[in-house]
Amino acid sequence: MSDLRPRKENDQNKNLRHIFYLSGFLDLLGVSMIMPLIQPQIIDMGASPTVAGILGSVYGGLQLFSSPVVGHWSDSAGRRYCLYMCLLLTAVGYTTLGLYQALSIFFIGRFVLGCFKHSQTICKALLADSVSPEYQAEVIGNFNSFSSIGFIVGPICGGHLAETQWGFSLVAFTAGFVFLLNSAVVWWVVPPDTQVTHHEDSAEGPLHRSDTSFSLKKLNSDEINFSFDKLIKSFREFDWVQLWDLFLIKFLAGFSVIIFRTNFSMVLRQKFVASPKTMGYMTSYSGIVSTLSGFVVGKITRRYNNTARLFLHVTILQAVALLCLSLTPSITLLICFLTPLGLVTSVSRVSGTTLTIQRSGNTALGSVMGLSQSVMAIARMIAPFLAGLAQEISVDGASYISVVAAALSVAIMVVRPQDPVSRKLKTS
Repeated sequence: MSDLRPRKENDQNKNLRHIFYLSGFLDLLGVSMIMPLIQPQIIDMGASPTVAGILGSVYGGLQLFSSPVVGHWSDSAGRRYCLYMCLLLTAVGYTTLGLYQALSIFFIGRFVLGCFKHSQTICKALLADSVSPEYQAEVIGNFNSFSSIGFIVGPICGGHLAETQWGFSLVAFTAGFVFLLNSAVVWWVVPPDTQVTHHEDSAEGPLHRSDTSFSLKKLNSDEINFSFDKLIKSFREFDWVQLWDLFLIKFLAGFSVIIFRTNFSMVLRQKFVASPKTMGYMTSYSGIVSTLSGFVVGKITRRYNNTARLFLHVTILQAVALLCLSLTPSITLLICFLTPLGLVTSVSRVSGTTLTIQRSGNTALGSVMGLSQSVMAIARMIAPFLAGLAQEISVDGASYISVVAAALSVAIMVVRPQDPVSRKLKTS
C-alpha cells in the first residue's frame, strides 16, 4: 500500500501539469487573438501613431512595476488564488476593450491588463512547485510548447472574427471569454493550496517557494526577475569597463527586433492594405517559424566552435533580413524574409546569452544576467513609443530604426571583437 501512494501522488501532479498546460494554451490563445488588432484599432478610434505608441509603452511599464507586487501577492495569498484572480481580471480587461469605442475606455482596459496580466509567470511557478528541481526545465519547456500552439491558432481566429459584423468588439469579447473559461478551469479543477508532491526518495527533497523563484530566474523569466532595486544594485556591481560593449550590442540587436515587431501590424495594414484575416495569418506564420526554429538552434550552435563569431554572423543576417523586410514591395516577399528573421533571432538569443556567460566568467554572473534581462525589459517598454514617433514620419519608420540598430550592433562587434581570445590578442 505504501508503495502505491507515491505513484498515486505523482499521477495527481501529472494531471495538474496537464491542467496548467491547458491554461497556458488558453492564455496565449486569448492574447494572440486580439494582439495584432490593438494598434490598428487605436488608430481607427482617431489616435495618432504616437498616442498608440504611448499606450503600448504604458502597458509595458505597468507590467514591470506590477510584476514584483503580484509576485509577493502570490506568495502571501497562494498561487492558485492569485492565478485565478489574474485570469479573471484579465478577462475583465479584454472585455472592457470591446465595450465602447473610446480611447478613455480603451486606456482603462489596457491599464487593468498591464497590472494583472501575469498569468504565464504564475503558471510557471505552479508548475515548478509540482515537480522536483531536476524536472523543472522539462515541464516549463512543455508548458511553453503548449502555449506556442495557442499563439499560432489565436491570430487566425481573431482575424476571422474581426471581419464579421461586430469586428473588434467581438474579438475582445471572445478573448475575455477565453480568459473567463481559463479562470473557471483553474478555480474548479486545481485544488486549493496545491501541495508539492515528490517521490520520497528524491535526492533534492521538497521544493520551497524560494527554490521555485530561483529556478524561474534560471529560466529567464523577466517578470519575476525585474525590480528597480536589483537593477540599481546590478549597475553598481557591473564591470562597465570590460562589458559595456557587449551589453550595448545585445541591447541594439534585441531592440531592433522588438521595434520591428511592435509596428508589424501597422505595416501590414497601411503598406500592404492587409485585412484583419491576413494580419492574423501572418502573425500565426511568425509564431510557427519561431516555434520550429527552436528545434534547430541547438544543431546550429554546435556547428560553431566560436560563440562570438556565431553571434556576429547571425546579427549580420538579422540586419540584412530587416533591411529586406523594410524594402519589400509585396506580402509574398515579406513572408520569404520573415522566415530567416525568425531563425536568426532564435539563434541570436541563445548565442548572446552564452557569450555573456563566457565574457563575464564566474564573477558576479547573477548580477550580469539580471542586468541583461532588466535592460531588455526596458527596451520592450520604450520600443512602442519610439515606433509610434517614427510612424508619424513614415509607415516604414520603425523598420528603418530596426535596421540602423542592428547595423550599429554589427559595427561595434567589428570594431570591438567579442571573442575573449581575440580581445586579449588585440589588447596585447
